[in-house]
Amino acid sequence: MNRDKQRLLLSEYGRNVQTMVSYLKTIADRELRNRQAEVVVAVMANVNPAQKDSEGFQHMLWDHLFMIADFDLDVDAPYPKPTPDMFAPHPHPMANSQSYIARKQYGANVKRMVDALAKEPAGEERDTAAENVAKYMRQKSFEYNKEFPSNEVVIADIRQMSKGAIVLDADALDNTRVDTSSVQGRGGRGKIGRSGNSGPNNNGGGYPQKKYTKRNPVK
Repeated sequence: MNRDKQRLLLSEYGRNVQTMVSYLKTIADRELRNRQAEVVVAVMANVNPAQKDSEGFQHMLWDHLFMIADFDLDVDAPYPKPTPDMFAPHPHPMANSQSYIARKQYGANVKRMVDALAKEPAGEERDTAAENVAKYMRQKSFEYNKEFPSNEVVIADIRQMSKGAIVLDADALDNTRVDTSSVQGRGGRGKIGRSGNSGPNNNGGGYPQKKYTKRNPVK
């Protein structure tokens, strides 16, 4: 019974090849063992005769020879002797590329933009750019929390992220308008913020409500 026999290490070559490889280990004469190893590799090449003369295929056959021998075969191969680690490498731990984000509702890009603005000289140009960042922050906060933060919250967050370098005027943010159409499409049909309105006719589905008329029964 096959279950009583030794497990095939590479089944594509069959049990006879594995038996021949086991016999190679018992040959004491090194020169004879090397010649017999070449014969075994030639037999193994019959699994794909069309590629038996290919350099890459020959290299693979010798690697498989050592694998069938459980890497315990002392012969002079034409290629470097493989090791078990080459076929079962241990993955290297990957460094975590994500850093801690104190305010996830804004995202990492806002922190980068605020850091870059904090290095710019104070002036009207930087304030205008900071106001655009504040508008973007309100947009991202709406996508994350489904509500707009107050001007005081946005100003305080920018001031804290910039370590006090950027201080905006609340009156300048009163005219900032945020487009919520893209958020409505992701959050559901017709949903807008906290108002509860949900579509053209406010019927909850975003579709016009059908009107039905009562018909008189047929006499």
